Amino acid sequence: MNATERGRWGETLAAIHLEKAGIHIVERNWRKGRFEIDLIGKQANIWVFVEVKVRKFGYAETAFESVDLFKQQRIIRAADRFLKNHESKSDTIRFDVLCIEYGRETHRIQHIEDAFICMP
Repeated sequence: MNATERGRWGETLAAIHLEKAGIHIVERNWRKGRFEIDLIGKQANIWVFVEVKVRKFGYAETAFESVDLFKQQRIIRAADRFLKNHESKSDTIRFDVLCIEYGRETHRIQHIEDAFICMP
């Protein structure tokens, strides 16, 4: 599996996981200029912006570690751009990170809700 296929596979697993958790997926691979968000969902009046990371078991840097402050700021800016074109600012937003670790015959999903916050 190449990187693109692995990414699509991971985002599909993530979308299924989120739907089972009651989050309706609104957008996959949303892009606007240099902004991008892997998955955007809605749960009641909460917008959920999800960064999906796929790693082999035992990879040195965990997926969660790879979502550093710089990456968080990019996701926050992308979410702001998305919301300006979609809904009022009165809705609540949340930023999640979903990690999929995989091996030859198995995989594990770790989902951190509210993984980071956006300060006004």
